Amino acid sequence: MNRSYGICGLLLLGSGCGLEPIGDAGGEDAIPPAVQQAFDESCATSTGCHSAGAAQVVLAAPESGQILMSSSSAGGGPFVTLGDLESSYIAQKILGGPNITGGPMPPSPQSPNDSLNRAIIIGWIAGVPIEDGGGDGDGDSGDGDGDPGDGDGDPTPTCYIEAPVPAMPSFDADIWPIIENRCGVMGCHANLSSPLMPDAMTTYDNLVSVAAGGAALNLIEPMSADDSYMWHKLMGTQTSVMGGGSAMPLTGAMCPIEIQAIYAWINSGAEL
Repeated sequence: MNRSYGICGLLLLGSGCGLEPIGDAGGEDAIPPAVQQAFDESCATSTGCHSAGAAQVVLAAPESGQILMSSSSAGGGPFVTLGDLESSYIAQKILGGPNITGGPMPPSPQSPNDSLNRAIIIGWIAGVPIEDGGGDGDGDSGDGDGDPGDGDGDPTPTCYIEAPVPAMPSFDADIWPIIENRCGVMGCHANLSSPLMPDAMTTYDNLVSVAAGGAALNLIEPMSADDSYMWHKLMGTQTSVMGGGSAMPLTGAMCPIEIQAIYAWINSGAEL
């Protein structure tokens, strides 16, 4: 069944998954199947994001029903107020509203259908009629083997880890290869720029639960990417937390799998 709902303008929304932990206990009111599919594909992708067992608000069924009766613990108001985008914290996280904590959701590509999924979620909250069923039926989301493919002939970028991201990423196995090749290089954080990142153990000790010099946050705050200054530097949202300077890394764009791994690592506890 086609998942396009006549809300194409919403497909231009900026990307960005981090929600705060749930504040109030919620119920299990039904989420429309198409909306649940959107959550499953673009939000509930790992325990470092919003799958079952996550430290953040869970958007996997049946716990996703809590969002209809719960509020953000960060003071952002109800997660969902049907018919009112401005009062719905999830809608504002997707839209990048001015009163959210951290960056918009999802923080990195999660699915070839991310743009459509954001539109479905926003449309549902706004009151657009949602059809039941799943699958977009248009054949444009890849070849069925999990590889979306870009079709533009661009060379495959170098990625320093491989999918899938573990449920509980470790610094040594999953995060250090990214930092070593993108940040801990000579002329940058290996020997010149603070925090220094010359080797794995020094880097971990210089990042986790260490105050950032440029903002009132720790560089890495375990269990909360939204409260981690390094995450904001990677996302280019450092000015939203009173930081400054350029987005990182300076050497070029990271692979989506690398961004997802760092996000999952921080939100699962930033373990060594």
